[in-house]
Amino acid sequence: MKFLIDSCISKFAVDALRSEKHEVYWVPEQGSDPGDLVIIRKAFREGSVLVTADKDFGELVFLFDEPSPAIVRLVNIPARQQGTILLSLVRRYKKELLEKALITASQDKIRIRLHPK
Repeated sequence: MKFLIDSCISKFAVDALRSEKHEVYWVPEQGSDPGDLVIIRKAFREGSVLVTADKDFGELVFLFDEPSPAIVRLVNIPARQQGTILLSLVRRYKKELLEKALITASQDKIRIRLHPK
């Protein structure tokens, strides 16, 4: 799978995905952050799963009807745990990610919301 990783997500997550041979674009490796609209549109255009901690992306999709890639939002997950949790989510919810779901994961809860068709 392809992933676009927002700047608020740790290198631990990037390294975990790359260790499983996923294609990863990490915003901090590209220079300055281009902003949420540019990021979400790039993820959509390239068919990447957007990984973030920022709730603004869900709002762009569900409130402002931006074209939606799959989004994984990691909430209050310590940096060192982000990679392990992200790989677990990718394995368990691959079908939902292919359907462009918004998956929000915290330490004790997972919420899956499908994009309206």
